Parts: sequence; C-alpha cells; structure tokens
Amino acid sequence: MKKLAVILLSLVFLMGWTVSSFAQDKYPSKPVEIIVSWAAGGATDVLFRAVGAVFSKYANNQPLIVKNVPGGGAAIGYTEAMKAKGDGYGIVATATPMITKIHMSNVKFSAATFAPVIMIADNPCFLLVHKDSPYKDVRDYIAEAKKRPGQINMGNAGAGGGYHLASLAFQSFAGIKLNHIPFEGGGPSITALMGKHVDSIIVSAPEGVPQALAGDLKLLGIFGEERLAKFPNVPTAKELGLNFSISMWRGIHAPKDTPPPILNQLHDLVKKCIGDADFKKRCDELGVQIKYLNSQDYGKFMLAEDARYKELIMKEKLGERYK
Repeated sequence: MKKLAVILLSLVFLMGWTVSSFAQDKYPSKPVEIIVSWAAGGATDVLFRAVGAVFSKYANNQPLIVKNVPGGGAAIGYTEAMKAKGDGYGIVATATPMITKIHMSNVKFSAATFAPVIMIADNPCFLLVHKDSPYKDVRDYIAEAKKRPGQINMGNAGAGGGYHLASLAFQSFAGIKLNHIPFEGGGPSITALMGKHVDSIIVSAPEGVPQALAGDLKLLGIFGEERLAKFPNVPTAKELGLNFSISMWRGIHAPKDTPPPILNQLHDLVKKCIGDADFKKRCDELGVQIKYLNSQDYGKFMLAEDARYKELIMKEKLGERYK
C-alpha cells in the first residue's frame, strides 16, 4: 500500500512538472501588455512600438500591447505597473527617468521594485531648438542664457523625470538659469518646440530625429562621446570644449514575483526582437542605438545608476525628496 502511495505521489509530481513545463513552453499564450509611463510619441513609446512590430514573430503570434500611462513625471505609470500580476503578461518599460524620479520625488517605487528582464537601448541626449533659433551651437546657447538668466524656456518630458534632470544637470554644469516647463512626455515637448511654445529641449533619439532631419528643428550639440550617424555635422559638447555628457537608457522589467522561467523566456523573446532585421532597420531610421544587457547585468546596471543619480541629486540639492 505504501509503495502504491509513493508511486501515485510520484506520478502527480511528474504530471504537475510536465504541465508546468508545457505551460512555460507555450508562453505567451495571450497578448502581453507593457506599460509605458509617458505619452504616445515619446522616445520610450516609439521604441517599444518598434519592438511590438516584430514581437509576434517570436511570441507564438501573440502581440505586445503598449499601454501609455503618462503623468506625474512617470510616477503614475510605474505605480500602476506595481499592481500587475507576476505571470509575464503585464510588464513595464523602464528608462533613466524612472531612476531620476525615485530621487527627485517621494514615490512608492524604487530601483528594486521590479525584476530586471533586459536592456535594449542607450542613447546620448542632445540639445534641440527650433530651426529659426539664432543659436549655432551649445556655446552660443550658454552665452545667451548667461545674459538672460531665467528667460530661456527649457521644455522637458515631466517634472522630476530624466530629461528634466538632464536639463538641471546641464544648467548646473554651464552655470546658467533656465525656465523649466514640464510636459506629459517627450512627444508633447517636441510638439511644443515645433510650435515655438518653448525655446529648447534636451531629449534623445528617437525624439526629435524626424523633425531635425526634415529641417524643422536643429541640434546644437550631442551630449555623448561620439557624433550621431544621422547628424554627422553636429559636434559633441566635448568637441566644443564642454566636458558634459548624459544619456537615456531603456529596457524592460516585470513584477518582482514573476517566476524565473517566465523571466528567462521573456528575456529570450525580446532578445530575438532586438536582433530582428526589421527592428534594426527601424532603429537606424530613428537614430536609436541598440544596447543589450541580460537580466543580471541590467539589474546591476540599474543599481549603479540608482546610486549615481542619488549622489548627483543630493549633491546639487535637486528635487524635493532630500529636502
């Protein structure tokens, strides 16, 4: 009788393992939703829609649905993402502004709230103005800002977000005072610049790239180590004698309680997406620089960025969290 019970228990365990394994092999079996904490048309939104365009090829014909939840400098979107189930069907786009928001404001999430899945891009920021702007490069802009403190408008994608901090860091570095105007994402800030409602913005690809290529906007300088392939005639800040650089990275996280096998499958799926020829072509069109980090390395990178921005924000006495 005992032997029979042992055999039955073994069969139940084996069947459970088989069903679990089968379920994981079939992931995803329904659409996957990714929360983007900014309005449609911004860099993070555009990038993940590019991922979504090839996602179904590698996801059992299931789509990636982008859900925009803008507001609060990304706080509203990340707070909503905290409610998602850890089943692999509710994930969140993570980016530099998430980390900056954590230390600029009092929010409910931290760098350790979600489980890292994969990094997919890292792009240098650049200073962007309207085509009719009188500034020729970053040096002209700084010189004018010093003459008129607080009078040059600098739009951003949300108070306390990545671009806001980039603008504040640039302001601190240059020794100038700008008038910062928040919008609900990078897309709306581009629209404002196109309409001359602000004088300038600091963004990263793909934001502003189509408009700049069309000649409606112009780049004054790149805050990275190298010139951008799409704009070979635009110098880096360092080439202009300004030792200032800042970039925006983007990736994917999932709820903390997501099972490791699902996290691994999601990682492998998205890695195939960013290696897809159509995705690479789209990134080239957008001026996006693909950068891959696996789950473990992305997690370490996030913690390092968390420490770096915390130190910067506290040192410069920015935001409201550490007041």
